[in-house]
Amino acid sequence: MTTDGRPRVFQFITRLLKGGAEDHLIDTVLDLEEYDFTVGHGASYDQKQIDRLQRNGVETEEFPLVRHYNAVTAIPAVVSVIRYLRQHDFDIVHTNSTEAGIIGRFAAATVGSSNVVHTVHGVPFADDRNAILNRFVLACERAAAHRTDRIITNADIMADKYLKRGIGTPQQYTTIYSGIHLDRFRDADPANDLPGTRPRVVMISRLADGKGFDVLLEAVEAIDAEELSVCLVGDGPLYDSVRTSIERRGLSNRVFLTGYREDVPRILAASDVLVLPSFREGTPRVITEAMASGLPVIATDIAGIPEQVADGESGYLIPPGDAHALADRLSELLSDPELREQMGRHGADQAQRFSVEAMRAATDELYSDLLSSSDG
Repeated sequence: MTTDGRPRVFQFITRLLKGGAEDHLIDTVLDLEEYDFTVGHGASYDQKQIDRLQRNGVETEEFPLVRHYNAVTAIPAVVSVIRYLRQHDFDIVHTNSTEAGIIGRFAAATVGSSNVVHTVHGVPFADDRNAILNRFVLACERAAAHRTDRIITNADIMADKYLKRGIGTPQQYTTIYSGIHLDRFRDADPANDLPGTRPRVVMISRLADGKGFDVLLEAVEAIDAEELSVCLVGDGPLYDSVRTSIERRGLSNRVFLTGYREDVPRILAASDVLVLPSFREGTPRVITEAMASGLPVIATDIAGIPEQVADGESGYLIPPGDAHALADRLSELLSDPELREQMGRHGADQAQRFSVEAMRAATDELYSDLLSSSDG
């Protein structure tokens, strides 16, 4: 506890970049003023995220040995976190994402930390990943679950998937939907500097493996629409390869890379359909943001997405990797403005379940329950 009686919480995440998991963590840390947070992160981070936390009085700590799927540094990384936890008296250790979740929980168990929480932001087992890697991660998750008091998932189906793989027990799991500030998206003014014309399809995502960019580009190739523009909003390691693919397919007059943008509410307000053809996700915040903006959504039928998108009502769900299904659904929505508006209204109503206020209250309740149990 701090001198003012606030419990001290260590929030730990693999990468502190620009993304849904990071936004979830930062919103939680900044909104829960009843707790004193320190945010730990690995070698990959965005300085703007660090600056934002520190401006709001949140301490940060870098762990350079914590890296994305790096087996060589994993054990030294555990040792570095053990040393840090021994030097600080945290009331709750709360890990996020796969690598930090495994490293942080083993470290917490070694030092005897009580009240260990882990948030699953996405199921790390996917068909497009190496089978040996999948088995290794599964073994680590099973072992780490024995060292966890509560496991938070962003959707009920994600808890089901973990339990079916033998990770933890039902009593450990709590679903807390990733929340957003809905008003920022309901009342946004449209951006006036986006390339292309409307109707505009937008995909907002880090340009990284598993997001399905080639699926979208293949679908756009198959669409026979004179007026159509597609904006890929984001940055990441695949930026150059996605740009090359756009040029090779002859789509430069239809598909545009905007780079990273901070005005996502305005971009959504200037768009007509959101697509997210990912192969792996959790409960993507960008889908909730699009729904709050009144956009229909086409996304893959995986992880927590079916708990966000009501198929045929607020958008469409498609199988992962199915470019033909994506093209068909896009063609349907692009040719029918009334259907887009109807689905957009339904999605805006559904978005109420995913407010940041609801996320904050649920997290506070979980923390309070843990602290009460440990005090007793």
